[in-house]
Amino acid sequence: MAAEKEITQINVDLSCDLRCEGCEKFYDCDRPEKQDMYRQGRMKLAKERISRIKKKLVVVGGKGGVGKSILCCNIAAGLAMKGRTVSVLDQNFDGPVVHKMLGMEGKKLGMTEHGIEPAVGVLDIQGITMGCVLEEDEVLTWFHDLRRNATEEFLCHVNYGERDYLLTDIPAGTSSDTVNILQYIPEADGVVVVTIPSDVSQGVAHKAIVVCQKANLPILGVVENMSGFVCPTCGEQSEPYQTGGGEKLAKDMGVEFLGKIPLDKKISISTQEGDPFVHKFPDIEASKNLMKIIDRIEEKIGWGK
Repeated sequence: MAAEKEITQINVDLSCDLRCEGCEKFYDCDRPEKQDMYRQGRMKLAKERISRIKKKLVVVGGKGGVGKSILCCNIAAGLAMKGRTVSVLDQNFDGPVVHKMLGMEGKKLGMTEHGIEPAVGVLDIQGITMGCVLEEDEVLTWFHDLRRNATEEFLCHVNYGERDYLLTDIPAGTSSDTVNILQYIPEADGVVVVTIPSDVSQGVAHKAIVVCQKANLPILGVVENMSGFVCPTCGEQSEPYQTGGGEKLAKDMGVEFLGKIPLDKKISISTQEGDPFVHKFPDIEASKNLMKIIDRIEEKIGWGK
C-alpha cells in the first residue's frame, strides 16, 4: 500500500487578470493598478456617499454565535445615548438580525429621489439591512457577485445624510462579505473585535484581525463577550466557563483589550424586545462595562477633535 501523503496546497488559479476587486490576494498585492479601483466608478461613489459621516467603525468577530451583532447594536445604542447620530449597516445578508435588535421589525427600506432611505429604530438609529427588505420566510442563495452588488447598493445609494457614526456588522470569519466592506470603506476609523473565551473563537478572531491589519485599518481592541455569568436571582457573578481568552488574544496580537461583557438573562430579554440592553437595562454590569468600552473607543478615534 502506498504511503499516505499530506495535502499542503489546494491548486487554485491565482494568476492576475487585473480584476482587483474580486481577487483573493487583494491585500497581499502591491500592484499600482489596484489603486485605480478607488479612483473611479462605484468605489468613488461610495466614498462620496458616506463622506458626511464623521466616524466609521467595523465590528468583526471570531466564529458565529459570539454575540457580535448584539454588541454592534448595543455599541450603536450606547453612542446614541451619548447624543450621537448613528447608522448601522448589516452585512449579514443570509441571516439579518439588526432590524430585530434595534426595534425595526416590520419596517421596510424606502426609496426617494435622494436614494434608499434607511429604516429607523430605537434612539433614532438608522438601519440598513436585508431584514428590512426580505420577508420573514424568504431565503437568499447569493454568491459572490450578488453579495458584492448588495454591499455596493448599501454604500453607494443609501441616503445616510449627515451622521456621527456608521457601524458595520460583518459576518464572522474572513469571507468575501468581510473583504467587500474593507475595500469599500478603506478609511474606516477602526475595528472592534468581538470574541468569546473559547480557543476556537480566538483562532477565527485572530484571522479577522490579520485581514484588517493587511487592509491597514486600526484595530481599536478586543471585547470578550459571554465572560462570566450574572445570577438572575442574587446578582452575583460567577465563571462557569473558561475566561481570559480575549485578553490573551489581544496580548498575542499586540492590540488593546477593551473589556468583558458577562452573560446576563436581561441581555436576551432586551434582544427579544428589540431594545438594546445598554438602553433598557443601563444599571446591569454588562451595560456599565459596555459604556466604559464605548468611552475608550471614542477616546481612541479622537471623537470631537
